[in-house]
Amino acid sequence: MRKLAYILSFVMLPLAAMAGDIKYTRPVLTLKNDTLTVEFSMSVEEVRVNSEQTYAFTPVLREGKNYYAMPPVVVTGKNGDYKMRRQERKMARRFGFDNPYTVIHGRQENREDVVRYQASIPYQAWMDHASMILLQEGKECCEVDLLDITVIEPDVAVETPALPTEFEVCDPCKEMVSFLTPKEEPLKVRSEQSTLFIEFPVGKTVFDADYKNNRSELQKLKEILDPLEDGDLVTFKSINVCGYSSPDGSVRTNDRVAKQRAESFALNLKGGYNFPQEVLHVTSAGEDWETLVKMLEEDKPAYAEKALAVIQKYENLDVREARLKSTLGMTTYRTMMNQYYPRLRRLSVSVDYEVREVLNSEAARLIYTNPKLLSLQEMYRVAAMYQPGTKEYKEVYEIAANTYPEDVTANVNAASANIISGDFKKAASYMDKVKDDSRAFNNLGVLAWLSGNTEAAKEWFQKAASVEPEKANANLEKMVPYENAVQK
Repeated sequence: MRKLAYILSFVMLPLAAMAGDIKYTRPVLTLKNDTLTVEFSMSVEEVRVNSEQTYAFTPVLREGKNYYAMPPVVVTGKNGDYKMRRQERKMARRFGFDNPYTVIHGRQENREDVVRYQASIPYQAWMDHASMILLQEGKECCEVDLLDITVIEPDVAVETPALPTEFEVCDPCKEMVSFLTPKEEPLKVRSEQSTLFIEFPVGKTVFDADYKNNRSELQKLKEILDPLEDGDLVTFKSINVCGYSSPDGSVRTNDRVAKQRAESFALNLKGGYNFPQEVLHVTSAGEDWETLVKMLEEDKPAYAEKALAVIQKYENLDVREARLKSTLGMTTYRTMMNQYYPRLRRLSVSVDYEVREVLNSEAARLIYTNPKLLSLQEMYRVAAMYQPGTKEYKEVYEIAANTYPEDVTANVNAASANIISGDFKKAASYMDKVKDDSRAFNNLGVLAWLSGNTEAAKEWFQKAASVEPEKANANLEKMVPYENAVQK
């Protein structure tokens, strides 16, 4: 089956035709086997007739000297059954119909004014290039047939391609979408952080991995470091371990304990990994009043206002702690201490490292195991190993966008891969993140076109012309066959 869609705007008969204004929509012609089906809608709302008037509107396919007439739509003011006139009977015999398509009695107040016209006719080869015209024949009285025939010409008939189908590979999209080139990253520098709530027995500073929940906390850091020890991909530049304490006790004691616990943990860490001693740095931040203030402001416990006023008033940390106890009372102070202080006692670990350039074979493995070690360029070299539209092709671009979620290039390219694969909704979700960036305008135009909104697509392509002039102008040219389609 194939469709021949004819661009035909709403058209109106001249007022001189006496029938008022008539409108009809762009017809669609569908060919199946040897039968051509013509479908369109016609409104005769403005056609007014008296008891002696009749108008027949006859759709005709025409190409050169060839033409084919279909049953007319008749609007009549006469009561009773409508009988075709001599000319209509002659045309009916020639083109194989017995009666008008429908007869609308014009003086009925509740008449149906919209006709959904559908006719099936024998296909002939010349119909591939036909236009559709509408003949209006008027009859002013029952005795005289007037030669009042108006031919309504459509726009130039062209074949309108169907829009690509969702969840199928979009072949025309391969040339339409944008694939941006990422910035070069000659030196891949990475930094990762982890916060560990390592616990120690009261008064002790020696790290014990088996004490309470320490092993599960240690596992969070292992998940960062273990993949970096795989082969010679990574060079460690700096590993910083910083200890924090809660405000209970003297400032001097808390600073010393926080640093000794950080040093003990760092020593254990060094024994488990093969990085140079000089990259390991240990510091202490001491009592973490700043985080305590943030937690009180966010949680707003009943005592928060009093506690925050004391913290703001006293700069001497030992005095501050003493005033908290006296102002809140020991019962409330212990409540605050039990609720917030354990979260203040922690280790913050940051890992800075460089990653060497990888081979394509290494990148093909790392894209699924540790993509953060790859640059966008290396990821896209993996994508080039697959055919556009395949699952693997789309997957690589999605991993890139998930690894670099704030990167415009990564999101635009992931959207392009999804458009090609037919997942238009997912493509739109990537574009929504970067819709205000001019580099996104072309893809936004493609998505508008795929949704059936040609006018919006043209606006996006016009905006995109300042960024990708050649592609945007080519896409504008592609919109021409769709310009008179029904907009969504």
